[in-house]
Amino acid sequence: MLFSTEPKTSLDELFDREAEIERFRSGLNERLVLVLGIRRVGKSSLVLSVLNSLGIDYIFIDVRKLYDNVSRKVPAERIYNELRMSLGNLSFWEGVRRIIDEIDVSLGPIRFRLSASRIRDGIAKILEAINNAGKHVVLILDEAQYLRYSTIGLRPLLAYVYDHLRNITLVLTGSEVGLLHDFLGINDPSSELYGRYYHVVELRPFDRGRSIEFLRRGFRELGINVDDRVIERAADELGGIVGWLVYFGRLYPERGVDAINEVKEIGANLVRSELEELFSRSQYYRYIMEAVAVLGRAKWSDVMKYLMARVGERPTNATLSRDLNNLVKMGFLTKDGDWYGIPDPIVRYAVLRARYFTRS
Repeated sequence: MLFSTEPKTSLDELFDREAEIERFRSGLNERLVLVLGIRRVGKSSLVLSVLNSLGIDYIFIDVRKLYDNVSRKVPAERIYNELRMSLGNLSFWEGVRRIIDEIDVSLGPIRFRLSASRIRDGIAKILEAINNAGKHVVLILDEAQYLRYSTIGLRPLLAYVYDHLRNITLVLTGSEVGLLHDFLGINDPSSELYGRYYHVVELRPFDRGRSIEFLRRGFRELGINVDDRVIERAADELGGIVGWLVYFGRLYPERGVDAINEVKEIGANLVRSELEELFSRSQYYRYIMEAVAVLGRAKWSDVMKYLMARVGERPTNATLSRDLNNLVKMGFLTKDGDWYGIPDPIVRYAVLRARYFTRS
């Protein structure tokens, strides 16, 4: 069902992703696959649907769920426990249960604080046990850029899997594309993953035409007739991001055309915590996002002028360039030539709304 709010798990539920499906399928013969795209564009749905269609065993770990908002870390214990809990989904789980239980015993009670090296060794032994079972397994690390906050160094472990555990394919999804690349360090000579080949699958938001067709098809599934003007307005105001279009499709039968504004409000509330976490990392991020949101698109000089008027001081050129570059890496901004934009219309709406309440 197109308007299902959960990640899709069947190819029948995906809309117009044939090229991305085929590219992901072909990449499963490689050691490392990166599935990239901004938030709520459908990365998890693509990965799960293809793997289910092929009947391949997989382990799915949502790294965002492991992130601790207080310490701003991904504790090593959470990584180990999440991996351990995910193993029950493997078709050959009973065949490796005894080995995994022995690893648990050798580590001791995980609820007590263990050294990073012991936990990393425990994770490595689990992965070795899976590899030695002789079946192809895909290890999915969803929103893997959060691993840069891990309390254990995971790059050496990923490099070990890449080089030696041939029955495991690594699939890393990421909405903060630049930060994921930085974490992996594939182009950094000091990184353990330097020079490794990786297969890229990129998901982009739907264009206007495909957004309209997505909504039409979803409403046909529900047996609902919706005026084309309403569908076109929804496509224009919510953009081509599947997550927001799905929310609209679910709300429309109860709210009618008011569902468009309700999605904006719901979406703004959903991204508020993401933005507050973002704004806490630099004194200028809030005002840079405001500048681009207010102007629609902005050049470097436009952002500088806005900051000077809004903050009452002039950041150094290097500071502004660094912060703009970081926001692009995190996927909150895009850069097209000299122009910066916000790719998600709901994020732009949330920034503008927060600005209004801050100023009033």
